[in-house]
Amino acid sequence: MLLFTRSEARQVLAVLRKSGLVNFSRRIQPPITMVQAGSQLRILCATKDCWVVWEREPGSHETRSSTPSEPITRVTVSIELLRECQGPDAEVVTLEVDQDIVKASWSVSGFAVEREFQVFDAPDEQLFPHPREYFSCPPEFLGALRQVMTVRDSASTRYALNCVQLSGSRQQLAGTDSRKLLIHRGIQLPWPEDLLVQGTDLLEAPELQRVKTVRMGRTETDLVLQLGHWTVGLKLNTESRYPPVDRVVPSLSEETTRLELHPLDATRLEELLHRMLETCSSRSPTMHQPLTVDLTGDVPIVRCRTNHSPRATEIRLSRSSRHGQPGKVCLETRFLVSALEMGFQQLAFHKSDSPVRLDQHQRVYILMPLDPDSLIPPGDDHVITTGPEPADVDRAPVFDQAQGLPIRRAELAIA
Repeated sequence: MLLFTRSEARQVLAVLRKSGLVNFSRRIQPPITMVQAGSQLRILCATKDCWVVWEREPGSHETRSSTPSEPITRVTVSIELLRECQGPDAEVVTLEVDQDIVKASWSVSGFAVEREFQVFDAPDEQLFPHPREYFSCPPEFLGALRQVMTVRDSASTRYALNCVQLSGSRQQLAGTDSRKLLIHRGIQLPWPEDLLVQGTDLLEAPELQRVKTVRMGRTETDLVLQLGHWTVGLKLNTESRYPPVDRVVPSLSEETTRLELHPLDATRLEELLHRMLETCSSRSPTMHQPLTVDLTGDVPIVRCRTNHSPRATEIRLSRSSRHGQPGKVCLETRFLVSALEMGFQQLAFHKSDSPVRLDQHQRVYILMPLDPDSLIPPGDDHVITTGPEPADVDRAPVFDQAQGLPIRRAELAIA
């Protein structure tokens, strides 16, 4: 007999879905294996790219802990079992194995529920390799790994851009999709070589983001992370190549055009660009949204245009400053928003067609610009100033959902 709660089933299923191991839109799902000995319960799931093990803390469900004399119950069933019995409460789910059938029973709001599920063959234990030794990770490791995992491309054939690089030789993590490159430097890794690790969205799961202590180890085939209740195995790619990412990072000089964003301007700019993207995404979620970073005047300007109007919106970053040579560059709006979300506030480039470099402490973010022909010239623009304005002007914009453009409250009052 196996025992677990409906809330534990929901917790495990949420992480498995976030990792991509489980996707109920597909016809075939990987099975799960449940192993119980006394109060200790493990739930295992594996695919060719990743494996996950959840383990209940001893004593969290029962007061006694397991002993070597206690029997071990093991069963492999469809992931549909967790989908059926999951819930927000601590109601106990009971599984009884009867030859090729698992009988599951629980209650919902006092009403008894019973289901039967087919028993599958147990997976090979080699699918869940554990390293001989684990190492404590530096505090910044998990956040850095999570961020570089967001910058990858599964469609690339020349390079393994569906992976991220953990470089022991340079003590850094890197991820790229050929249009963006994110490098976290100063990450101490316990091996001298470079590893290519299969990318996954697993680390975005809220359950794993709350983990404070992380340990890692490696086998010949996997990078293994211990994250609280969870042990995660990410497949190592030993066959493919990764681009020489350090060669792409442009150097900085006195000739470089640089923007130093004031924190308040950065927050306001992120808010405004988010609103613009939300306005456009309802009609054209995949269409490019170019913007122009104009550093030719005394006040830095970001100029953007929606798909619904020929008029542009000019965002004047009144608290920020430009250094070096004057210049303009055209960027994909979503790329700049992602940089602002990660806290980048320093931007630099050499020419309109050269890579744009953003720096923040030990992180470097490289964005490939759009064609200079996409630059938005100044004209009869809506103007928003992020800093103080004359007292008789209300600068807080309201977005017109029909046109996707910010309009001033004063204009609304006239209407």
